[in-house]
Amino acid sequence: MDENRPHETTCTLWSFQTTSACELLEKTGTLRTDWQLTPINWRPAYQWMAAAMERRQILLNGFAPVWAWHSCDGVLQAPPTMGLARDLLTDLQILKGICVVEMNVPASICLLSSYQRFNDLLDLVLDKGAPIYEDFCDMFEVLLCSPNDSIQATLPYLDMTWILDIRQIDLKPDRWDYDWQKLV
Repeated sequence: MDENRPHETTCTLWSFQTTSACELLEKTGTLRTDWQLTPINWRPAYQWMAAAMERRQILLNGFAPVWAWHSCDGVLQAPPTMGLARDLLTDLQILKGICVVEMNVPASICLLSSYQRFNDLLDLVLDKGAPIYEDFCDMFEVLLCSPNDSIQATLPYLDMTWILDIRQIDLKPDRWDYDWQKLV
C-alpha cells in the first residue's frame, strides 16, 4: 500500500442479491441497478433516495441505488439474520436464488439511513405519491435511530474489489423451521 495515500475509511455492509446478479458482478467486476428493475410502485421512494445521494455528491450516473445493510436489529455492524432475509424476500426471489454479498465499501459512497424511517417514506409513497424531501431528512441521523431499528446503506454500485464473500442463502419458501437468529 502507498504510505503517502490517505487511508479511506470503509464500511462493512451486506447486500441481498439474486444469484444471477452475483454472477454478473463476478464476471464484469461491477454491478449497477437499472431503474427498470426497481418495483414501479416503490420507484418514487427510490428516486427520492437517489436525489438524497446526489445531494451528498454520491453520483449514480443514471442508475438506481443499490441497497445494503450496515447494522441490523439495533446492533451496530450486525449482519442480517435468516429472519430478516425471510421478512424481506419474496417466495419468487427465494426460488430463483439469493446470495448475501459481504463487502468493505468506501464510506464516502455510502448513504446510511434509518430503515424504519425509509419504510415510513415508502408507506407515504404508496398512499399519496412523492414525499417532500425535508419531511424525511431525519432518516439520515442514524445515531438517533430507535434501539430496534436497522441501518441501511444505499450505494451507487457494487465493485468486485470490495467483496469479502458471496454466499448462497439456504432458504426455501415452504419451510419455517429455521433458526431465525442465525446470521446469513
